[in-house]
Amino acid sequence: MRSLRARLSVAFVLIAILHTVLSATFASYEAHRAFRQYVERGEEHEARTVGSGAPGVSIAAPQDPMRRPPFGAREVLFSSRIRNGIWGATLIAAGLGVLVALWIAGRIGKPVAELTRATRAIARGGPAPFVPVTGRDELAELGQAFNQMAAQLAAEEQQRRRLFAGIAHELRTPLAVIQGTLEGMLDRVVEPTPERIAGLHSQALLLKRLITDLRDLSLAQAGQLQLNRRTIDISGVVRETLEAMAPLADERTVALRVEAPAHLSPVNADPDRLRQVVQNLVENALRHTPAGGEVRILLQDGDGDGIRMAVADTGSGIGAEDLPHIFDHFYRADASRTRRSGGTGMGLAIVKSLVEAHGGRVSVESAPGVGSRFTVTLPRASQEVS
Repeated sequence: MRSLRARLSVAFVLIAILHTVLSATFASYEAHRAFRQYVERGEEHEARTVGSGAPGVSIAAPQDPMRRPPFGAREVLFSSRIRNGIWGATLIAAGLGVLVALWIAGRIGKPVAELTRATRAIARGGPAPFVPVTGRDELAELGQAFNQMAAQLAAEEQQRRRLFAGIAHELRTPLAVIQGTLEGMLDRVVEPTPERIAGLHSQALLLKRLITDLRDLSLAQAGQLQLNRRTIDISGVVRETLEAMAPLADERTVALRVEAPAHLSPVNADPDRLRQVVQNLVENALRHTPAGGEVRILLQDGDGDGIRMAVADTGSGIGAEDLPHIFDHFYRADASRTRRSGGTGMGLAIVKSLVEAHGGRVSVESAPGVGSRFTVTLPRASQEVS
């Protein structure tokens, strides 16, 4: 018997039967004993009344207490009806108890059976089904927790499929360019000019960057990314990164501005990874800012929140429907943007993973035609918990 519902039903029925037999037996015995005592007291009282009558009448000798007088027909009938009534009422109560027990067993067994079917469906590799939840007891909490887990698994599965599709898409194009160019050179259809060789080199660099981004992203999300932390001044890292990116900004004729207080609390971070965060955010801002626009990096002490770094641009902005997905892998708000202008599609996902690996958080505020503002909050060095 493996069914929990069946085992609970049998257990409840056995308890009800045992309770019925014990209760009826004890009640019948007590009722019979009480009725016998009542009859004996009545006979003794009658004997005393007769013995204390007129003078000259002899007083009857007291009866032996060990010898109980037999019941008459009326007493036997009365005792039998009492016993039958007790057994009848107890059996009715037992029947109701069995029905209630079966109902309770069903209430407990049905959700457990549904959870079992759902977990087996997940184990077979199928989609995570949802289970119905009723009530507010522990089983309802278990069902809600399972549904939350199922929703999380479904979201992760969808993200995994999108990640694989994105990887295949991103790798296929540069590999196709390299393969086609090399085949043309081998067939002497395409001349191996310096320009074509430089194009192949740029495609190889794109593949290398894509693979590096994938590795960093997977390590960060798995919590296995090695961080060489030390106490640093975030404003110094930001200024060094912007100096390296100044030629790109000049090429796009976009102004870079830094606003930072004279004294800023240090942070405990990996300077190379923090530089990667700044570079990805600034590259993303430059990519979306038209010529003549501006990209500002604002640093401030967020009091109890930590150190804030905001990267604001005057670009095209992001629509409200795209904001929830802006940190997803290979997500581009503008699907028509080419890879050359749109990057690998993992820059913001890497930013989020690296910031969270440092114990911080990142958020975005944007509106079409207004621009975007990405805010990174990192804990101070004094706030780090070992």
